[in-house]
Amino acid sequence: MAQVKGILVNDGGAPARIINFTAGEAISAGEVLKVNGSGNAALQTDNSLPPLGIALTDAASGAMISVVTGSGVVCYAITLAVTAGQSLATVDATPGALDNSTGGGASGDDTPVFVAIALETQTTVGALTKVMVV
Repeated sequence: MAQVKGILVNDGGAPARIINFTAGEAISAGEVLKVNGSGNAALQTDNSLPPLGIALTDAASGAMISVVTGSGVVCYAITLAVTAGQSLATVDATPGALDNSTGGGASGDDTPVFVAIALETQTTVGALTKVMVV
């Protein structure tokens, strides 16, 4: 059984849902996801589109995965090195991870789609970090 690593706080007022999808690839809890061309959950690969949500569980390709969607949810997400208070967006170089983004969206767009706010400082790349989804 997959270990749930996800939601820390949801006071009932945040418009959040946990929805199950088929994993289109191997996914780890905390990774930021998108919908791929087959309609399955896959790792978000750039900051040009809003994400599907954050993986609540681990899943192998073809298995069901629980995804946290919505805003105002405090949960753990995979990040690069970030500082508390930074606005976070997905990054091209590390699919499924969040980083402080200062621009460089798809096709030269300098306005990334912000996904979350870091609620703690994390110096370890690829670690779970407490964030608030926006």
